[in-house]
This record gives sequence, C-alpha cells and structure tokens, in this order.
Amino acid sequence: MKGQKSHNVQNEYSIFSLRITHIFFTVLAIMLLLPASYIYAQRTFNLFGTDVSIGVRAGGTYSHITKSNHSDGKLGWLIGADLEIPVDKVSEDFFIQPSLLFLSKGDKCSTSGDVGDGDVATVETTENAIFMEIPVMAGYRLNIADNFNLTFNAGPYFAFGLGGKSELGMDATLWGSPIGGGYEINTFDSIKRFDFGIGLGAGLEILQSWSVNLNYDFGLIPVIDGGGKHRAFMFSVGYKF
Repeated sequence: MKGQKSHNVQNEYSIFSLRITHIFFTVLAIMLLLPASYIYAQRTFNLFGTDVSIGVRAGGTYSHITKSNHSDGKLGWLIGADLEIPVDKVSEDFFIQPSLLFLSKGDKCSTSGDVGDGDVATVETTENAIFMEIPVMAGYRLNIADNFNLTFNAGPYFAFGLGGKSELGMDATLWGSPIGGGYEINTFDSIKRFDFGIGLGAGLEILQSWSVNLNYDFGLIPVIDGGGKHRAFMFSVGYKF
C-alpha cells in the first residue's frame, strides 16, 4: 500500500514538474522571440503617471525549517520577475518593488535514537516544496561610483505552496542485522501551504541593467507541528529592461 502511494505521489510530482518546466520555457521562448528593438523600447511603462521598470532574475536558495532536528538545510532554485515603482514624492532614490517569484524551499534533517539492546535507528527526512511568492519591498538606492549602485530593501512576502514531495528514509540495526527502507509523500501533507514573513535584501547594480542580489526570508507563520518556520537565503542575478 505504501509502495503504491509513493508511486502515485512520484507520478503527480513528475507531471507537476513537467508543467512548471513547460510554462517557464514557453515564457522564455516568447521573450527571446520578441524583436530586440521592441524589448529595449519598452524599458518602462506608465502606471498612474509613473514610469515603472520591469526586470527578471534567477538564482538559488538555501533554506531550512526552524526546530528541525539536526537540520542540514536544503539547496534550491528561484526564477521571477520584478517591477520597480519610483517614489519621487519622497526621493528619487526610494522605490517600491513588488515581485512574482517561483522558488523551491525545504529542509533536510536526520534523527537518531537508541531502540534498545544497543540497536540504533536513524530517520532522514527531506522536504522539497515549490512556492509561488509575492514580496512587496520598499527599497533605497545608493550611488557609489559611475554605473554602480547599492540597493537595500525590506518588506513583507506572501507565499503559497504549489507542489512538492517529501522523502523519508530509515536505516537501523535490529538484533545485529541492518534494515532500511523509505517512501515519499506529498510535502504539504506535513507542512502548511501558506507562508508569510518579512524579507530583507541588498544588491549591487551594474551599468543600470544588471544586478547581483542577496535576500533573506524570515518566516513568521509556523508551518509544521511544533512551531517550525521557514528561513531562506536567496542569491540571484537580475536584468532590468
């Protein structure tokens, strides 16, 4: 029964991953097929009398869930798009940056214990979750040299889990004989889909278009039994049209 459930979850996760990959490469292909003159002509668009710029970014994540036993953290990925809305009434250096991100978060941990008569069992759990995340950040830009700016931002983020799987494995020695096994379940059978927290970030802008960014997600909502919350570092390279 467990084997059948594991097989079904794996198939569902594979189908979901293929759909996400198909959507991503479809959008990428459309962007590449657009005439270059059109892309550069549309560096900004007007929103309520304000020129709003558009950017894209991609990179990696390193995340974990607090209160996990012996957590090693989990590497992941992110892709997304950003809008930059100037706040001219405050200062030309301030801006609001809402974003739409697709990223993976999770956790990898292990627990060992004595099961009696000197025998030891180790349980390893890997949580793999894909989220759609919407951060709304307030930012400040500081010019440090010609064509080089530092940026700092902070604000809330809202995230919703789209899919994923959790891998559970066990290695043990009972009565002197090694045993082991494992299975997969839907990630959101064990963690909550909705997440909310505070995001912090800093970046280096180069030649007005390119940027290197480091962000941190500080989850405020417990997502597992026991009160564990998401924590994630994110590194990305961005391009602003």
